[in-house]
Amino acid sequence: MNCKIIGYDLKSLEVELGAAEKFYCGRGAIIYHEGGIDKKVKMINKGIGGLLKRTLSGESMFLVELVNNTAGNRKLMVAGKMGILPVDLAAFPAGVVCRKGFYVASSGDVDIDFSLNLSSLIGGTGLIMQKISGRGTVFLDSMGTAVCLDVPYGDKVFVDEKSFLCIDAAAQSQLSANFSGKGLLGGEGLSMYQIQGPAKVYINTVNY
Repeated sequence: MNCKIIGYDLKSLEVELGAAEKFYCGRGAIIYHEGGIDKKVKMINKGIGGLLKRTLSGESMFLVELVNNTAGNRKLMVAGKMGILPVDLAAFPAGVVCRKGFYVASSGDVDIDFSLNLSSLIGGTGLIMQKISGRGTVFLDSMGTAVCLDVPYGDKVFVDEKSFLCIDAAAQSQLSANFSGKGLLGGEGLSMYQIQGPAKVYINTVNY
């Protein structure tokens, strides 16, 4: 499988599938796919618990599975609302926690759960966040250029909530709200995310 991000400010993802390879995306993410690629809409997280999980996480109950049923290579393209951030889940055994509704696609089958976070509610991004775990690479919605901050043990970083993309799920408890009247007067709002290291966090280079 070969994946290539296309575009500048507004990005899409072009995927070339080899024979029998599969790719997954959310409903409405497909821009085009070549003949020979079959689509199957699958319900994930079945049952009442699964319905609650998907509803709270901001995703549909359905995931689109695309498989190349030819002997050659076939292409497809998907996109989110703004851009694409690839995150290799092999580097995050516990998964990642991101803003609600940011899942676009994945190269492997992933589990999309919800995570309650009071800090995000205070910060204005909502009480519910998404926890994504599994295998392969997950592609998240992103605007601007994504930057990865690797916060060492004992250090802190302060991030505007509107620029926050995702954090290692293993470090989620190290994310808290930091209140500052100076920040409010400076236009950043009453609070920012405080992240205590060790932690790896992705941020946007723009606020939205």
